[in-house]
Amino acid sequence: MPIQPTLRLIAFSALLATVGVSLTGSLGRAIEIENLPRPVTPADRFKAGGRQVKLYDMLRVGLKAKTEADFEYIAEVVKLVDEGKLPRDMVDSSFLYARYRYKTHPGSFKLRPMVYFQPSLTARAKKIGVIIEGSVL
Repeated sequence: MPIQPTLRLIAFSALLATVGVSLTGSLGRAIEIENLPRPVTPADRFKAGGRQVKLYDMLRVGLKAKTEADFEYIAEVVKLVDEGKLPRDMVDSSFLYARYRYKTHPGSFKLRPMVYFQPSLTARAKKIGVIIEGSVL
């Protein structure tokens, strides 16, 4: 049984050597903290230089739009927001609800967030007197 502790010692030494190499980057060279990239900071939405995603792109990608009807509905929503008829906050909250519903409910992986977004936003828009063309309700 003296072989077992020897194998453990060899395995432990190899593990330490591997960890040591990964911490130093390569053999014998330490990582310079000053040269690490700075963490990403959110863009200031009030500055012109801040990168912001357009509403159409956010809805298209975030809701996983696939059909022509999806794209037409999203274009209509963007048009209504740009005209000031539909509040952006309402669109954003419906977007977040649809993504939350898609991720947290069993069986929803078969569907897309668009399936939850469209009826939600259409119903909420009707309450404030806005009719969205191409809606399911």
